[in-house]
Amino acid sequence: MEEYIVSEIEKMAKENKWEISKFSSRIAKAKLKFFGVDGWKRCPCYPPDDIEHGCGSTACTKDIETTGKCHCNLFLKQKDPI
Repeated sequence: MEEYIVSEIEKMAKENKWEISKFSSRIAKAKLKFFGVDGWKRCPCYPPDDIEHGCGSTACTKDIETTGKCHCNLFLKQKDPI
């Protein structure tokens, strides 16, 4: 199940041209534990009833674009090639 979440994270990163942090496996485990497979997009950093934040949400996308990473450090803004 964790592998499925990691693959979905990788797919989302590729679609949005983001990088994935070294914490992806740990975050995937937390997502599975707190929300199950179907809730993998939810953010484990926020209360369970939060619907504003989560993978691919407007709030998290804005964080990545403005600060270079999402709140939980899962996705990172892709570095510009030199």
